[in-house]
Parts: sequence; C-alpha cells; structure tokens
Amino acid sequence: MPGVEVVEREAFYNCLALTDVECGKLEIIKEEAFKYCKSLRSIDLPSARIVEREAFEGFTALTEAKFGNKLERIEGEAFRFCTALKRITIPLKDGIIAADDIFRWCNNLEHVDLVGAELHETIAALQLEEWRNDMYEEIDTINQILPTVVDAGEFYDHGDKARVIRTWIRSVLNKIIHYKAQHRRLVNEEVATRLQIALPRDVVMNHVLPFLELPSYTFEVGGGQEGDEEEEEEGDGDDDRRDVTIWRRFCCC
Repeated sequence: MPGVEVVEREAFYNCLALTDVECGKLEIIKEEAFKYCKSLRSIDLPSARIVEREAFEGFTALTEAKFGNKLERIEGEAFRFCTALKRITIPLKDGIIAADDIFRWCNNLEHVDLVGAELHETIAALQLEEWRNDMYEEIDTINQILPTVVDAGEFYDHGDKARVIRTWIRSVLNKIIHYKAQHRRLVNEEVATRLQIALPRDVVMNHVLPFLELPSYTFEVGGGQEGDEEEEEEGDGDDDRRDVTIWRRFCCC
C-alpha cells in the first residue's frame, strides 16, 4: 500500500487472502480496518501513530507485529483473539497501551521489544556499568514475566497482558528518570556554575552542556490510569524530582 496514510474503517474487513501488511507511510489504522483477516501473518508499520479499536482483531495466524517510534496509542481490543501472536515491537512511551483489553485472548504473547535509538543512547551515556546493567535487566524483565501471564479471556475483565506491559513501560521510564537524577549528582553544581561564568554562553550551550547531559527523555509524568498502582523507592522520589528540576533549570538558563 505505497503512499497510503489512513486505512478507513472496515477497509479490509474479513479479507481472508491478505497475508502481510507493510506500509512505510501508514499513520492511522481506523476501527476494524483489518478485522478478521485470518490469513495475515505479520504487521510492519514503522510510521503508524494511532491504532483504533479492533483494528487487528481475530488475526489467528498473526505471530509478530512491529511498530516504529512514531506510535502514540493502541486502542481497545486492537489485537483481541490474535491467538498466535508471540511478539510485538513498540516504542517506550507512556500511554501507548490505552486499554486493558487490547491483548485479550493473546495468551501466546511472550515478548515485547522496544524500538528507538534514543533509549540505547541514554543507557550508553550512563556513567556506571552497574546502572547500565540494571537498565538492561529492567528492559528484559517483561520477556520473563509475560510468558507466565494468562489473560482471563472474554468473560473476565482482567486484561492482565496489557496491564503488565503498561506497568513495565512506566517502570523502565521511572528508572531512566532516576538514573538521570543520579547522573546529575555526579556533576558538581558549583563547578558547572563557574563554567557558565568563565566561558562564553555559546560555548557552554553548544559544547559543555551537551557533553554533560544525558540524551533527553520525557514521558507523561503523573499520567497513570485510574486503578494502577505506582511505587517509588523509599527516600528516592523527592530527591530525584528535585535533582531533575535542578538539572533542567541549569540546562535552560
């Protein structure tokens, strides 16, 4: 589908001959656009932004779905009854998993891969090896957890797969913020202030700060959905928030 940016509602509904979907420019997949395409085996949509309700429901042959870092939201029941789905690739963004029933009856879903070079740059920029190892372990935990999670199915509103993925995304993001705050503690604020006084502003902005600062990473702070429980390491939360605020103020001054 070269050049197509939007697939309208029910455009390929029950199209049994369709086996693969690849489209570099497709941005919006509307409600039930590919519903019951039971022969479709794979999805590769690097430019997709929005996946509406039931867009890929009933893909009983689908084993893998890949999205790029432009993805913003997957809506309710998008992959319901995709009983063969084993792996999905998504970006690390809070709010992508917009409903608990997205993966209902996807009991074979065992792997979530993260796309985006920025994440790997951020981890590589961490100063201590133990920090980097901890981040990689945190990212890999989902692939140990998901195989043990059984979605309750159509008649029980549990949505366990989606909830686990959503909680994991927030955990990874929170760790990134935590380590950025720790990273900031390694930079002596007094020395940094002296650099600002001693060096021309353009040198500080163009060379010093980019060297000191981790690659930027943002997410919806406090954007948790109702009913979700979020935990902070005792004693770290306030310090991290304060350090992140100081760091942002220093970088923007």
